[in-house]
Amino acid sequence: MYHKSLRNYISIIRKKNIKLKTGVALFIVLICLLVTGCSKAEPQDKNKELIQGFLEYELNAPNEEAIRTINDLDKWVEEQKEGGPLPLDSEYNTYLKDTYGPYFTDSGYDRFVSTGHALLFHEAANKYDYQITVTKIEVEQNKDTPTNYNFTAYIDYEKKGNEKINAEITGIAIIRDEGIEKITYLGDKEMLRTLTKGD
Repeated sequence: MYHKSLRNYISIIRKKNIKLKTGVALFIVLICLLVTGCSKAEPQDKNKELIQGFLEYELNAPNEEAIRTINDLDKWVEEQKEGGPLPLDSEYNTYLKDTYGPYFTDSGYDRFVSTGHALLFHEAANKYDYQITVTKIEVEQNKDTPTNYNFTAYIDYEKKGNEKINAEITGIAIIRDEGIEKITYLGDKEMLRTLTKGD
């Protein structure tokens, strides 16, 4: 009789242990699922990241390396007038290809460079003595034309000795083959003229 009650008691304890272990295991699995589910970020659009990366480089101006490259090209042009050596042109082109190539398609890169848009903000910021700092960039895919992305770059613009000005630069980037085919700045034309021509 004693053995029977002891056996029942052990059986009850075992069942409680199994229930407890099962409960703990389920609790741990649920916590893991909850943490994993909450930590998964919304998949980021690679095209948006590409446009943001380009705008961050292009609009945080002037960039020291860009200015050094522009100065080296200017020096090379002067040397050419005096019959100097040729190799610096290829260094300049290599810098442009390394800097802008990853953002553009081949035809987009050729158009961007041949139209004189490469290093435009950097050169103007250096020449007219001001600083542009990007504070935020928003990029949205156009619902009607999925290859077009509208962007707004929020910047702080500061000319030496003057007050900081908050501004927005808007535009459209056309994406083909996971690269920028064309980028067009829109919006406040007066601000763009100031940033690129010092007006």
